Amino acid sequence: MNDTRPRFRPDILLHAHDEAYGGQSIILEDPVSNKFFRISSYEFELLKVLDGTRSLRDAIERLKLSGRYFTLNHAAKLVDKFSKAGLLLGTIYGTSGVQKELKERVETELQKRSILKLYYLYVPLLNPDAFLEKTLFLWRMLVNRVTLTILSCLIPGAFYLLITGFQRFDFEYLFFFNIQNLIVLWIALVLVKLVHEFAHAYVAKSRGLRVPEMGIAFLIFFPCLYCNTTAAWQLSDRRERMLIGLAGILSEFAVAVFAIYIWYFTKPGIVNSVAFYLMAISVISSLFFNGNPLLKFDGYFVLIDWLRMPNLQAKSFAVLRYLFMNRVLGIDSVEAPPSSGREFSILVSYGVSAVLYRFVLYAGILERIYTKFDKTLGVILAATAFFMFIVRPLSKGAMNLFTKKSEMRFRPGGVAVFLIVSISVIALISFPWSDHSVYPCYLESALVRQIVVPAEAPVSEVRVKQGDSVRSGEVIFRLNPLPLKYELKNKQVEHQLVRTEIAIIRDSQQDLYKLDLKYIELSQIEDAIKRIEEDLALIEWKAPFDGAITTLSPVFQPGASPGKGSVVGEMANCTACEVQALLPESDVSAIMKNGTVSAWWPVGTGMSVNLTVREINPFKTENLDGSPFSSRFGGEIATEIKDQIGKDAPLDPYYLCRMDFPNPTGIPLGMTGRLVVKHPPKSIFRRVVDAAYGTFHREVVF
Repeated sequence: MNDTRPRFRPDILLHAHDEAYGGQSIILEDPVSNKFFRISSYEFELLKVLDGTRSLRDAIERLKLSGRYFTLNHAAKLVDKFSKAGLLLGTIYGTSGVQKELKERVETELQKRSILKLYYLYVPLLNPDAFLEKTLFLWRMLVNRVTLTILSCLIPGAFYLLITGFQRFDFEYLFFFNIQNLIVLWIALVLVKLVHEFAHAYVAKSRGLRVPEMGIAFLIFFPCLYCNTTAAWQLSDRRERMLIGLAGILSEFAVAVFAIYIWYFTKPGIVNSVAFYLMAISVISSLFFNGNPLLKFDGYFVLIDWLRMPNLQAKSFAVLRYLFMNRVLGIDSVEAPPSSGREFSILVSYGVSAVLYRFVLYAGILERIYTKFDKTLGVILAATAFFMFIVRPLSKGAMNLFTKKSEMRFRPGGVAVFLIVSISVIALISFPWSDHSVYPCYLESALVRQIVVPAEAPVSEVRVKQGDSVRSGEVIFRLNPLPLKYELKNKQVEHQLVRTEIAIIRDSQQDLYKLDLKYIELSQIEDAIKRIEEDLALIEWKAPFDGAITTLSPVFQPGASPGKGSVVGEMANCTACEVQALLPESDVSAIMKNGTVSAWWPVGTGMSVNLTVREINPFKTENLDGSPFSSRFGGEIATEIKDQIGKDAPLDPYYLCRMDFPNPTGIPLGMTGRLVVKHPPKSIFRRVVDAAYGTFHREVVF
């Protein structure tokens, strides 16, 4: 090392960053590997004098002249670190042979990873830099101290409205996910994401940076927008870099604040639903995706700036590799990345969190790919993802261990810690715990009677209105008997005339062929008289049981003539009730006949009642028009309009579950609630196995 003449790569890009203690650090950007390295200004002084003409000893002597002192051992360690990072030429890592081997290895790795573009594909569409430059004044007009002050004043009110209006979720049209509204919702989502990405771009542009690229990224086949703001590393002030990273999240938060006000002060409908959707999407995407530091999105880059730790993810995985291979297996050739005690703790914590999160993420990726595509294509893509994300990294690690098996010298302390951690993880995934599923339900009467007009007569009196309670035998409405009496008198006269005509024909013995016709006419008149007399006995419609008028036609008023047999309303018994719930076909196994479930109602502070399942049947109704289950009427079952007759049909197959409910507290009929189904205790491992077995059993035949 002392005789070599290393040279600092001239293509490395430099960025000076201010630190909290008043000094500076240097960020080195490798344009080949697209990696960033943070070093101190003191270490950079050594790099600068390594120009390929000096040995390490000569470089140390040169630095002494400028008041910079390095020991030979310290300088050798730094040169070794820089060399391994690929920052120096002329070392054992910078020779043509090693570089050629490294290049071939990188190209091979890139070829193997090219298939990952199926799952992470970025498509640049435009260079927005000129447009951003011309419209930057609009951004400054919209985002300034005045508008930020107004937004700050609106935030407490938005939180208050969100908390006080939370219980409205069960009663309003919050789930407009039918075909008619999906277009509107997708447009709204695109607009929110445009706001997000342009916020990044304008904040970067306002700091004098170039924004060379915007486009569409397909992450697990889901399209989303992206903006290239990597030039932010040129800024020396980390607060400005963090502001660029946070701009998108803050813009979505602002959208959520305004959406809360719109949602709270609008009536149920499409505007109300879109506002709720924007509010939910803005919060969810910011918290779980863009703001998640375990994913390489905004939150990750804000975190590495806050911690002043570039390449946090790569370094954390390197630390975990060191802990396992060096501290457990005793392979001394695997060294820890240079770091302080604080940095080492952060790297370990982040690495463990990232590894656990990746298991969950990759499982979700496999499930999404398998379920969202054609069966055969889904199997192929899921198998490919399983190989690339799980099998390949594990096999690579196993091969690496195999090549270093001769270096293994197990360390008892490390092995003990590893066993304790492993046993704890196994116990965690093997420990059974219970959970529950929640489904929409509503209260319906088990005894329902339609209110039907009993006679062909006009209405003279309606004694109830919709929502009224009635007692058994109470008169609901009366019909005007005068038209019936007038018709009855006419029929009686006709009856007497026909009887007289029959008597004359029989006495005269003339026109005897008419006699049979007269008898038929007489029989018809007698039937009509009997019908009218029956109708006269039914001019009052009385309640058949105690209950309530659940529906009543608004046109059913005195003077109206709806016609005999017309249904003008409905009444239901309020005590003999049943709870109805719709379960998706995929979850029907979670509930069994005669099993115990719990129904929760939003009454007071909440009321929960245990019920017994009476029956479970396939839900064959193809029209949910008017049903509280339909998303078009405030329910949670996604529906779409089918056929020309306008059927409000569910998008997926469902099962109808019924439970008897005596309703002693008088809960209003039609109230929506939640059906809570408890599951027997199962471990995480058992759940995964059951899910995999169920999928295999269901799909074993292609």
